[in-house]
Amino acid sequence: MSPERRPRVVLLTEIPAPYRIPLFNALAERIDLSVVFLRERNPYRPYGLHRREWRFSARVLPGRDLTIGGRWLVLNAGAAHAVDDADVVVLGGWNQPAFWLALGRSRRRRIPVCTWVESTMRDSRATILAPLKRRLLRSSSIVFVPGTDSHELVRQLGVSPGKIVTTPNAVDTALFAAAADRRRPAERCRVLYVGRLAPEKGVDLLLRSVAGLDVEMIVAGSGPEEESLRALAPGVRFLGHVDRDALVDVYADADVLVLPSWSEPWGMALNEGAAAGLPLVASEAAGATTSLVVDGENGFRFPAGDVEALRGALTTLAADPELRARMGARSRELSAAYTPARWAAAVAEGVTTLARR
Repeated sequence: MSPERRPRVVLLTEIPAPYRIPLFNALAERIDLSVVFLRERNPYRPYGLHRREWRFSARVLPGRDLTIGGRWLVLNAGAAHAVDDADVVVLGGWNQPAFWLALGRSRRRRIPVCTWVESTMRDSRATILAPLKRRLLRSSSIVFVPGTDSHELVRQLGVSPGKIVTTPNAVDTALFAAAADRRRPAERCRVLYVGRLAPEKGVDLLLRSVAGLDVEMIVAGSGPEEESLRALAPGVRFLGHVDRDALVDVYADADVLVLPSWSEPWGMALNEGAAAGLPLVASEAAGATTSLVVDGENGFRFPAGDVEALRGALTTLAADPELRARMGARSRELSAAYTPARWAAAVAEGVTTLARR
């Protein structure tokens, strides 16, 4: 490839999740990017597409989806040939057949492959599927990870440090910063959870921890546990699924964000909450906790499943508006390091180096 030409990069990923759009837009400013989606929507994640914001070349492969043993799979026609014109291929995971087909095709055509890994050692699937991941990573020229916890897992799977590139996860910080500017005072502390209502998210632990506290609990999200959680806590305000743009108002109405997960590869809600100027209370199981929560500065970290530790953190924050304001301001400062531009710069540098070898 000539030094003047931008590398042609094909990035395969499952669906157009709205929090990824700013990342792909920023990356398309630096390289010749084509994003290939395996499906337009995941039936278990009812995201809006926000197509008007796309500033990158994109297409959705033909295919059909099915669920096997509780796992969502997509069978795509033409997945292997989607990489034929690439200088570099970026695989957005390991858990779909299309990723493995693209890997095989790339190896036959001698196209370098990068893999994007968000899992951590605390991810419930990490040890069970380690042999499969190790095989994929062995074939990767670069492994992109969002933070230190994923870096540790990849090292444990045998990847040399020289092949690991940290590309910090990010959201549209300007969008969510608007929530901090619109925050309105309230008589009671408003505690917010944003995410899927599934067993690994630990929302039932959160609801138990706030029982009897003088707080208003708000839950934004949907999922298989929604009905049982509503029955568990009739006094909690459940909003159901909230699309990304409407989330700004939800964050503006909150005072504290909580992520109580048992298992969480990253936790994009922590990025959103930090940008929105909220104190963050998060379990140590979430990959983003290590990066985005400085214990005692902008929130509190607690061991996954420790209801008393979680309750103690919320009690402290609920009783002290000045502490909440100080921690929220610190969250905004920390979020400034997690931007789409920074993510894109790290990815672009890695793929450009590979393309010019």
